[in-house]
Amino acid sequence: MRKTRTLTRIVAVGLLLSSFGGFVVNSEDFGPAKQYYDEFIKRPSLQMRTRGRVKLASSQHQGAFQILSESYAKPEEPKPQVKYLLTKICADYFKDQEFDAGWTAWREKFDKTEDSWLWFRSLILHAENGGEADLYKAAEEHKDLFIRVAALEALCEAGSEKLLDWWTEKLDGADKWKGDERALMLATGAKTLLKEAYSWGGSGGGGDSFRNMALKLIPQIDHKKTEEYTKIIMARYFREIFGGDRLFVNAAPWLDRLLNPDKPTHGDDKYAPATPPTKFVGVEAAGKRIVYVIDMSDSMMKPLTNKAKEEIKKPVKKPTGPITGGGGNDGNDPPPDEKKPEDDPLDWSKIKTRFDAAREYLKLSLRSLQKDQFFCVIWFGDGHDTLKTCKGLTAANSANIERTCQELDKIRGGAAIPDRPDGTLKGKTNLHGGMRQAFKLTGKGLVKDYAYVNSETFATGADTIFLLSDGDPTWDDWDCNDQREDWDQTGDPESNIKHADQPVLDFPGPYGYWQNKGQAQWIIDDVRRMNLFHKSEIHCIGIGEVSYGLLKGIADQGLGQVKMVGGG
Repeated sequence: MRKTRTLTRIVAVGLLLSSFGGFVVNSEDFGPAKQYYDEFIKRPSLQMRTRGRVKLASSQHQGAFQILSESYAKPEEPKPQVKYLLTKICADYFKDQEFDAGWTAWREKFDKTEDSWLWFRSLILHAENGGEADLYKAAEEHKDLFIRVAALEALCEAGSEKLLDWWTEKLDGADKWKGDERALMLATGAKTLLKEAYSWGGSGGGGDSFRNMALKLIPQIDHKKTEEYTKIIMARYFREIFGGDRLFVNAAPWLDRLLNPDKPTHGDDKYAPATPPTKFVGVEAAGKRIVYVIDMSDSMMKPLTNKAKEEIKKPVKKPTGPITGGGGNDGNDPPPDEKKPEDDPLDWSKIKTRFDAAREYLKLSLRSLQKDQFFCVIWFGDGHDTLKTCKGLTAANSANIERTCQELDKIRGGAAIPDRPDGTLKGKTNLHGGMRQAFKLTGKGLVKDYAYVNSETFATGADTIFLLSDGDPTWDDWDCNDQREDWDQTGDPESNIKHADQPVLDFPGPYGYWQNKGQAQWIIDDVRRMNLFHKSEIHCIGIGEVSYGLLKGIADQGLGQVKMVGGG
């Protein structure tokens, strides 16, 4: 018998917000918040336990911070994800100086590689509360490489004025770096250069500090110890800074742009790009290991409108101008797309649904890959998985690609049911699960836990991710039956059709419970964590009703672009 699910758009929105974020009680209300927490932390579902933690944190009481931070030591299942959630919740609610000593004690108690996210989030707050010197000390002296780099990432995030000069001095010893240290340091150094690029070409010490660091960092892309995947990461940041539409993995073109910013043309023809651009639904990317994360929820069976068909044909190209600071879209609205549709070899007479379009564009993209590239296709619905023909990052030879295209062709939609009048495919929209699997991939398969600090995922995992989805998330990997609260409307999450209320419902965790647009932050924050060290390029294609703000937030974590089709 099919389970009844919780609606994603709840009728009693105000009540729901007061229990799950957005409602802040005063410190004297710690007692009621603690009562709520004590009840909800015992609940079977991660959804309800997270509600309890958010309610407790919203008291902004020292006692609440102590309870939540101490629970990090003994998290319930899923243990790694609970640790990440605790870190996010506390970072959202306990930012003031009065909590700084507690944050310091918390992170110093947990200083393993897997705790790097805790260090990163807490050190940002520590810097904002006057502790910047401690971040430099951690970057220099901590025994764990990932925590040292997390301190540098936090300094970059906090905008430390001393950071460019620190890097300029540190890069004097860069020739000695190797392995993970070289990969992490050079990638974070390039990110820092981008963050401080507003000072490039300006007057005063800021511009000098930028140029001094750049003159030492850029040549490291040519170093014999620098791995190919690190070169691609560095080149992406350099392209963002200096402009152009080609990705060079050698120093000369970037040094030319640095030293001759007013030069009308540059001798780029002398240099080969890292790889020809890979296109998917008109979005271009340059990488070696491409992962496609494809929505196969039931809503992908909706017919594709004529308007959407025209919009999906339009190409999207990355801006090519250099970083000069200021201006730009504020991220709340999709940018205007005035480009004309380019020639499209697809047979549109056979494309009826959103999934038809996604499948045909996916096959087209796969067949354009070069022999030195690798690929994987991940689908998501109720669950998520790779296609059977590409269980890990798979060599892009013609035989492998054709096997995957044949597997795609065999996927068929199911019959319509009352809640899904357009037909069925693979259920709900577990977008978070699909992205989570993408970051766990290696050349051999999947790593189990703490993939965000697993060097194998850097070396042989995804360097480029294309995400395509047509609707806001309605599911994640941690669904569980639990008691319905008064504000929870029984119904179907994919179609938003209400059902008669029942006492027990199947709840997803916080990454699939989409009551309001603010809930995008749960997924965006976790993609930020997953890509903190990985630094994959992430591009998002939205079809239909999916939130632009969600996709923009995900793409922003990976220097990516967003293309919206047919609304959103």
